[in-house]
Amino acid sequence: MAEKRKSSIILTGKQAKLVDATLEGKDPITAATEAGYAGPVRNGEDRVKAVAVQEALRAARSELSSAAQISRADVIDGIMDAIQIARMNADPTAMIKGWSEVGKILGHYAPEVKKVELSVGQQRLQSKYEAMTDEELLEIAEGRVTVLNGESTRVN
Repeated sequence: MAEKRKSSIILTGKQAKLVDATLEGKDPITAATEAGYAGPVRNGEDRVKAVAVQEALRAARSELSSAAQISRADVIDGIMDAIQIARMNADPTAMIKGWSEVGKILGHYAPEVKKVELSVGQQRLQSKYEAMTDEELLEIAEGRVTVLNGESTRVN
């Protein structure tokens, strides 16, 4: 049986319960348990990461935000006011916590994405190294043998 939320996202009954529990602030394992999923400790995170569940969470949060007429800028303004009050009260702990929250909202703590690309020549060189024995690699590392011909480029 499928339940429909206010948006056009179609969820199963368990998914709807999972979304509701997540919106209530429950962690993925507790939310999956309350929704009735089997193996919530093992599968809770995966259930919350499902595309339909993520879309429903995004839509619900957007709906809640617009219903309350609170934007990201409003939240940041409120936190900045609290930081100012903490500064006047000489409370560095509260100031740091405020700045930490601002950083989270702005996405400054998101993991860096690093992309490694191998050219055809680099792939050939890599396959040559992969085909070598441990002894041959050790000789190269110790400088007893000349390294294979190839090019390298340092990318920062």
